[in-house]
Parts: sequence; structure tokens; C-alpha cells
Amino acid sequence: MNSALSTFKVLTLGMLATVVATEAFSQEPKLSQKPKGATVEASKEEIESTIRILSGEWSKAMLQRDETILERIWATDFVYVEPSGRRFNKAEGIADMKKSTEKLTSAAASSIDVRVYGGGTVAVDIGDYKQVGQDKNGKPFDRLSRFTNVWILKDQQWQCVSGHASNVPPKP
Repeated sequence: MNSALSTFKVLTLGMLATVVATEAFSQEPKLSQKPKGATVEASKEEIESTIRILSGEWSKAMLQRDETILERIWATDFVYVEPSGRRFNKAEGIADMKKSTEKLTSAAASSIDVRVYGGGTVAVDIGDYKQVGQDKNGKPFDRLSRFTNVWILKDQQWQCVSGHASNVPPKP
């Protein structure tokens, strides 16, 4: 009887250890151990924050004419539709930015709303983009547009695959 009780205790402890070990090893790492906004496991809030940061970097790229930022954040198959209806791809957009004769004094994205889909692999941001500067003739401008961009997680990096902007008419 003692032997049967000892065997039962050993089996029970063994099963308990197996259950505990299985639970411990199957749990995902803590959120703080995950790259923020760079993996499917990132929280919705982290992804939203990352997309807002990338929208800010996009504005910075336009202001400083920094093609390295656009090379990183625009996907290879990127396509954009301007308020005029003109479409351009990544190479065309970068070339247009480099040859532009406009002088921007400020460029900023604001009021950005981000929605996350696809289990954290797709994000859509909608916001306002304001540019202030001078056109090629030195005439000042102050433009406001509303944009929608689609971002996907590619190789642990968020990249914009498409976007569209519409002009917001000046207030009377």
C-alpha cells in the first residue's frame, strides 16, 4: 500500500511538473521584450504609435528632401495618388521630391487616426498634412490635405504600400 501511494505521488508530481513546464514554455514573452511596433505580437497601441512616428518621419523627409527615409518607409511596390489624381510609384515619388523647386518651411502630419487589422500586420492611418513654403515663383503657400495610407509589416519593418491625399479647401 505504501509502495502504491509512493508511485501515485511520483506520477502526480510528474504530471504537475509537466503541466507547469508546458505552461511556462508556451507563454509568450512579456510585452516589454517584444520590438515595439515591429512584430505581430506588438500591442495595438504600440503599432499605432509606430505608424504615427513613421508619418512624422515622412513629413520630415519631405521637409528635408531626405530620400533615405522614403527608401526605408515606402515599400518597393508603393503607389500614391495625389489630390490632382496623378499616380506615382516609389521611384517617381522620390525623383519628384528631389527635383521639386518648392521651398518648404514646414511640413507636418497631424490628427492621425490609426486602425490596425490583420492580427497586427496591416495598419491604416488617416490624418491631416500641412505644408507651408514658397512655390517655384517665390509665391507663399499654406496647404492642407487629408491623407489615407496603408501600411504593412514586411520583414519586421512597417512600410507604406499605398496612399491617397485630398486637398482640404481653405476656410472662408
